[in-house]
Amino acid sequence: MRRSGVCLLVVLALASLGLPSPARADDASALIERGLDLRQARKDAEALELFEAAQKLAPSPRGQAQVALAQQALGRWAAAERNLKGALAAKDDAWVQSRRAILEQALAVIGTHLGDVELVGGKGTVFVDGARMEEPDALTHLRLEVGQRIVELRAEGMYPFSRRLDVLPGESLRVEGDQRPLLRAEVSQPLPALVAPPIAPPPAPSDPGHTQRILGWTSLGVAGAFLAVGVGGLVERSSAASDFNASSACTSATANALSPQCRSWISEGDTGSTVAIVGFVGSGVFTALSIALLVTAPSASPRRTSLAFPCMVAPRGIACSLPF
Repeated sequence: MRRSGVCLLVVLALASLGLPSPARADDASALIERGLDLRQARKDAEALELFEAAQKLAPSPRGQAQVALAQQALGRWAAAERNLKGALAAKDDAWVQSRRAILEQALAVIGTHLGDVELVGGKGTVFVDGARMEEPDALTHLRLEVGQRIVELRAEGMYPFSRRLDVLPGESLRVEGDQRPLLRAEVSQPLPALVAPPIAPPPAPSDPGHTQRILGWTSLGVAGAFLAVGVGGLVERSSAASDFNASSACTSATANALSPQCRSWISEGDTGSTVAIVGFVGSGVFTALSIALLVTAPSASPRRTSLAFPCMVAPRGIACSLPF
């Protein structure tokens, strides 16, 4: 009885201090374990729900880190960075200390997908792509995902301010919040909802090797034409030689006494030899050119990059999922 009473007092003391009870901590740990199994099965969205539920039940640096890694796998870079920095800030946590190197490596990968926007002189509420930013320093500094973003400032009695930005990785943009007050006649009017215009997707990258491959295949066709010419010249020479050798008048006569017909066969044979040489040499040259153009042409497929950090921190080690 005394032992159970002591345990009850400990639980009540933890609850009064706002600390998770051992039972809640155990439940949160079980949720994290189930989430890690889902991440192993590449079900990152379902795993994230379990990690977030564990954090609501019993917040911990370990749970926050797992939330960040799941968000990273889903491409939610800004939220992943905030949570991972929060987990790394727990310098006295044994779990974080034992995995600090891999967590810092994940943080560096996340940072390559984010850029900074400095807001100067703005007031009111900040919206990015139509979504309200809840961060306390949103009016001065934004950490946004790379790409085209629409930043808006909305304040009562002021004209809405909107600016389209190209956010680049690792770079900082400075934006002056040039807001103007509404006219008196307009102050009483409700502020219209500002809808961000749709952002057109970036144009597909052009194929830099398309022209070179066309030239390569064209050269191969020209090589084939030269080869046909060479074979035709060889056939003509063979036919003229055959006619010349079949005529006894040609083979028995001296060079000066050859008949016009015999001389014609000799001329046809010489012409056929010349045509054959030109055809075979041209075929070889254009074949070599075609091979060089086709082999050195840039690939038409874009280079594949991994959007998510391939490794997952688990309580028993590090689980990695390679993209191939």
